[in-house]
Amino acid sequence: MAQKPGENEDLRVRRTRKALQQALIDLTVEKGFAAITVRDLTERAMVNRSTFYRHYLDKRDLVRQYMDEIYATVHALVAEGFAARERGEPEERPRGLVWLMEHIETNADFYRAMLGPKGDPSFTEDFRQNIEKIHRKLVEYKGIVDDGSGPPISLRISHSSYASVGAIVWWLENNQPCTRDQLVDWLSQLTNASAAGGMPAATPQTMPTTS
Repeated sequence: MAQKPGENEDLRVRRTRKALQQALIDLTVEKGFAAITVRDLTERAMVNRSTFYRHYLDKRDLVRQYMDEIYATVHALVAEGFAARERGEPEERPRGLVWLMEHIETNADFYRAMLGPKGDPSFTEDFRQNIEKIHRKLVEYKGIVDDGSGPPISLRISHSSYASVGAIVWWLENNQPCTRDQLVDWLSQLTNASAAGGMPAATPQTMPTTS
């Protein structure tokens, strides 16, 4: 069956955006985000500057839209996980976090560059805020409320989001010293404990060690 004109246009748009996203990833790894220009991106993706500006305001808008797609998938999977629990189908590991860590592992050099000391602060903060949204949803799902017996829930959520980003950066900077699934388990422990007002025991079986 022949494709309709509109379908062909949609396909071209998706291919263009995908090419620019891949150019962003490759160039960030090669030269760092700060050094990238729109010309670099268009030359690598083999598209015209006018085409770039048809989709994005600048390179930061490209990053923002790219990551918004990632976050949308993660948040949808988190919601699916909660729905599965309601149906009596517990998850072995949180599917949203598993998917995110799979994406980070696949694009480790990109995330290492963006979250590292030479990365983009706004990227790191957006990343943390989306982690915080996941933690807030977990707290709401579990029905945890402030009872005056510990730090405010908002502080616990903020603390756990910073800790999670720190753990992911640790994992990347140390060349993934543990498996992705092990890190997911540790992040889940940290999140659950922080939401409940405590911290998990730091034993060799449950927490990472460094040499």
